[in-house]
Amino acid sequence: MTEPPVPPISTFVARFWQEWSAAGPRWRGRIEHVQSGQSAAFLGLDGMLDFIYNLGIMADDESWAAKEDGVGSNTSRG
Repeated sequence: MTEPPVPPISTFVARFWQEWSAAGPRWRGRIEHVQSGQSAAFLGLDGMLDFIYNLGIMADDESWAAKEDGVGSNTSRG
């Protein structure tokens, strides 16, 4: 079964909060794609970008070009 095409405009709602653990503070988040209702929790920017990429919103070369420049290098994912 094929997935429906992604709309030309996508809206996301992202929520971030700080948690405390034995290792110290860390940031968590949750992102939702408004048009599809899909959502995901994440522990870092990479997790949030993975969600957007997996929806097909961003082409591979666009979404990960920033990683080559050192942006989004947090490896924690959730």
